[in-house]
Amino acid sequence: MIIGAGGASYEMLRYLVERLPLMICPKWINTRIQPIAVTDVIAYLSGCILNPGTAGKTFDIGGPEVLTYKIMMEQYAEARGLAKRIIIDVPFLTPSLSSYWVDLVTPVPAGIAHPLIEGLKNEVICRDNSIDTYVPIKKTTFKDAVKKAFAEETSGPGVTGF
Repeated sequence: MIIGAGGASYEMLRYLVERLPLMICPKWINTRIQPIAVTDVIAYLSGCILNPGTAGKTFDIGGPEVLTYKIMMEQYAEARGLAKRIIIDVPFLTPSLSSYWVDLVTPVPAGIAHPLIEGLKNEVICRDNSIDTYVPIKKTTFKDAVKKAFAEETSGPGVTGF
């Protein structure tokens, strides 16, 4: 998941945590993920362009932390100074039901949100960190990425907030 202002995954996370102090979530809430700040993605991409040793190779990229979606939601609330969120996972919620809930709470179009939600059951963590030998960067923590993304949203033209 790329953490940056305007990104569909980030916006879903943002709206859910900002608007819902209590969430009942499906079991995928415990799936592991390695979120990455959009600035780190850009640093990796530009580093690859400038390093001929990366030509023709593929790389996994991720932030410095492996979290679960539940921990991401909790840390998002902390980073934003929100009250602690109550997050309960239950085994019977399906991705389809989750999709409809996201449709009600977030402005993310269903055509984008539904496929993203279907993928939440899949673990998304780096299996190979070899990019760091080619493009060493200081990776941004999840909380810092959230703070940067929110600052970008609130300082951008025409942003009205909630």
